[in-house]
Amino acid sequence: MSLPRLYAASLPDSVTTLSFDDDACRHAQVLRLAAGDRVCLFDAAGRSAEATITNVKRGAYTCSVQPARSVPPPARRLHLILGIPKAAKLEMIVRMVTELGVHAVYLAHTERSVPKLSTDSPKLERLRRIGIEACAQSGQAWAPQLAGPMALAEAAAAAEAEAERLVFWENSKRPLGLQPTASNAMRDVWAIVGPEGGISEREVDVLRQLGYVDIGLGAGILRVETACVAISTLLLDRMGVLR
Repeated sequence: MSLPRLYAASLPDSVTTLSFDDDACRHAQVLRLAAGDRVCLFDAAGRSAEATITNVKRGAYTCSVQPARSVPPPARRLHLILGIPKAAKLEMIVRMVTELGVHAVYLAHTERSVPKLSTDSPKLERLRRIGIEACAQSGQAWAPQLAGPMALAEAAAAAEAEAERLVFWENSKRPLGLQPTASNAMRDVWAIVGPEGGISEREVDVLRQLGYVDIGLGAGILRVETACVAISTLLLDRMGVLR
């Protein structure tokens, strides 16, 4: 049986005593953890450590922590550029793609994006917390990097020169091939998904100039949250991350 996972912003390199922060204390209370219980602490950046709760007093938790272990990031990384959807859908998407193991999420303003986020919006901190919560639930060692909001073309231009670049567009007649090839087996993949109204033809033309290939997902029109999960699953499987 796996240990309960609690977030800790920093983890030690040697045996030490650590007090939980407020979020971890609340989580521990929900789980009804007590002195003597063992937990796994993680920092959502590839490090984790086993710990034993040594004291519980007035809702505060202290534990004895073992030296942290490091998990290297995946060799193949999926970057998801997302036309900003409505808030509830955005939170759902961040939670689900974290569970799948997406490396980074770039929030992009598009022609048909209705919500307008700023770089200092408190919603961004909430999204980061949702990513950490999803790591705790799913066992992922790494939370996705969260970047933006920024212009769609700016986000798209950030892809490395050797990365595979895809834009998912409902008007594309080109299907997504699922078999990896020698040329793309080790590549990072950058995938663009539009907001509720999709990506405009003008935007697709700009993205083509940046080296993106337009791809379709069949005849049906998917909701943005469905599309993000379907696309992430298909691409991560093709990249070998889910195998």
